[in-house]
Formats: sequence, structure tokens, C-alpha cells
Amino acid sequence: MNVIVGNKLKKLRNQRGLTQKQMANLLAISQSAYARIENGESGSWAGHIKKICKIFDILPQELVKDDN
Repeated sequence: MNVIVGNKLKKLRNQRGLTQKQMANLLAISQSAYARIENGESGSWAGHIKKICKIFDILPQELVKDDN
């Protein structure tokens, strides 16, 4: 699940032209913590799911859905 969400976040972030640092700032976490989320090494995205969905204007189901 963490890898699916990480890949989705990277795709969404790139589509919006945001850097990892900008995303980290929006979520009030460090850039390294955000990088671990994107790399699928951390499940802490779950604690930020409401903010993430608001930033990208998506539903939680869209964030966790495997597009492959």
C-alpha cells in the first residue's frame, strides 16, 4: 500500500509542478520525511490523508487505488 500511495503522490506532485520540499512544507513535515513517503518507506501518509486529498482535490479512494 505504501508503494502504491508513494507512486501516486509522486505522479500527482509532478503533474502540479511541485517539488518534494514544497509538498513537505504543505504537509508541515521535513523534506526527508516526505521523500520516505514517496519512496514507499513510510506509512505516515495516512496521518496526512485529508491534507493530501485537499491539495490535489482528490478523494481518499483515488489516492490508495492501484492504477496498474
